[in-house]
Amino acid sequence: MKKLIKSTRIYTERGCIDGGFVIENGKFKKIFLKPDLPHTFDGETIDYGNQRIIPGIIEMHIHGYMGWNAMSPDVKEIKKLSKSLTTCGITGFTPSNHYSSTVFDNNAAIAQTMNEKQEGARIFGIHMEGPFISKERLGSVMPSETANPDLNLMKKYYETAEGKITTVTLAPELEGIFEIIDFLVERGINVCLGHTNATYSEAITAIDRGAIITQKTGNCMKPMHHREMSVLGAALLDERVYNEINSDGAHTSIEFLKLCYRLKGKNKLCIIADNGVMSGMKKGRYNLPDRGIYEVGCDGLLHISDGTIDGSALPMIHGIRVWVEKVGIPMEEAVQMAALNPARVLKLDHKKGSIQELKDADFAVITDDYEVVATYVEGELEYNLSQKGSYENKDIYEYLIESY
Repeated sequence: MKKLIKSTRIYTERGCIDGGFVIENGKFKKIFLKPDLPHTFDGETIDYGNQRIIPGIIEMHIHGYMGWNAMSPDVKEIKKLSKSLTTCGITGFTPSNHYSSTVFDNNAAIAQTMNEKQEGARIFGIHMEGPFISKERLGSVMPSETANPDLNLMKKYYETAEGKITTVTLAPELEGIFEIIDFLVERGINVCLGHTNATYSEAITAIDRGAIITQKTGNCMKPMHHREMSVLGAALLDERVYNEINSDGAHTSIEFLKLCYRLKGKNKLCIIADNGVMSGMKKGRYNLPDRGIYEVGCDGLLHISDGTIDGSALPMIHGIRVWVEKVGIPMEEAVQMAALNPARVLKLDHKKGSIQELKDADFAVITDDYEVVATYVEGELEYNLSQKGSYENKDIYEYLIESY
């Protein structure tokens, strides 16, 4: 059925408008300013009043949400994760995995999910976070989740994923990494620099070979020094490179976000949350079967047993809020960093990432307090506020040992 969606604040690719748009066959067919809205319409009309309509959020770095694991070999769990992400305005994502005994089964499960009719947020491909990363910049990654560069291992990843890998995070300083970079670039797979102790020149060499993005910029990478600018300096100075930035206000300081914005501008920054299985769950301490003591903190962060940060407990839409209210950029630019820029990285901006005629009708309706009222994917309502809380994995709460 055709739909006419109206609001006084619609964040289109050309700016915020008061008006509406018609959805037909899953796409934005026509966008109207208020004076031009049709007086009669032979379909469903929905007026969201003064609530904001933004493009569907695209999350490029996510390991789970609401108790569902992106690294699961179970197709059913991957599908439940997809549904849960619509609660926070996400309409597309690339599930991220680490090297493990089940990683190839996980690849196969994600590929199968993509081959079937998808519901909820759409999976655009697989993000491999490792295993070819530096043991000196692990963050919360376990040493057992790393491996020395091995082209045959990379080929096995690629084959078990049925070619559906979009991005590989690696450390460019590792011996033997260049043949893997070349393998990826030849297949149109994004090379992402992360979990790396690379120098400035090592990073630039990788960028010259085709690396196009840096992972959670500022985290898990060698810091800058005035005599050795490191991979971080290369990330911020090279205009060819996009920068993922965890924008929860805790992983990186507000001043760092301001620096990134001043150096790279709105067109090269991509908001991420690096959510994990426990993101979106009740605050407290858990005793998880596979991780032991684990905390969903009051600081908005996830922590493993030794206190190391393991990602953000808050959804990506919180990052949009941080950029607008704390960094002080326009809402239009923050939305671009959460939708259109990721779509560009994933080579999907011809059909995803913005509210524009003929693109897929992916969008979210949010309040001024950044609560998601509704999420539409390809023109279909996938979530509304009355469903709040219905998509979380409540079985996780049996492991809760202390509530905050």
